[in-house]
Amino acid sequence: MSDPRDEDDEALGWGGDQDDPTLAPEGATRTVSATTASAAPSATPGGRTVLDEAEDAEDLIAERELAEAEAASKQMSSAALIAFGVLGGIYLLYTIGWIISFTRVEVASELTFGVFTDIVARTLAIAASPFWFIATLVITQKKDVRYTMLWLVIGMLVLVPWPFLIGRAS
Repeated sequence: MSDPRDEDDEALGWGGDQDDPTLAPEGATRTVSATTASAAPSATPGGRTVLDEAEDAEDLIAERELAEAEAASKQMSSAALIAFGVLGGIYLLYTIGWIISFTRVEVASELTFGVFTDIVARTLAIAASPFWFIATLVITQKKDVRYTMLWLVIGMLVLVPWPFLIGRAS
């Protein structure tokens, strides 16, 4: 009586597929049978076959991909995380400062174009700090940490809530 697993395996391939190293699944070790070895091309002047060179090329590509993946998943230093936290806190304080400075000013009860544009400008001023912080982190995520810090410091200098610091709203 034949083993049913052999029949299932035969249904999954063509005759002679087991000896063809090019049909091996990725990640599987390739075995070369005697018939394939005799059909393999002759050795190159260095004593290596084309199959050996192809496997070396695949190994180099795999090592390069692994190095790129490790570099992409590299963790930030503790100092960089603390700096991001401090800068995020400053941006939060800026947002609170803009909100406080604009709550001190009375808005006209009649909605005219000038009042509408003033409300829009105040809303954008309040939203500018968190938007700058988040946009900088998203846009510069693939860049060096120093580059990201530079843009966060520039935003910190540009977005100062002057009406809050001076003590009166405009």
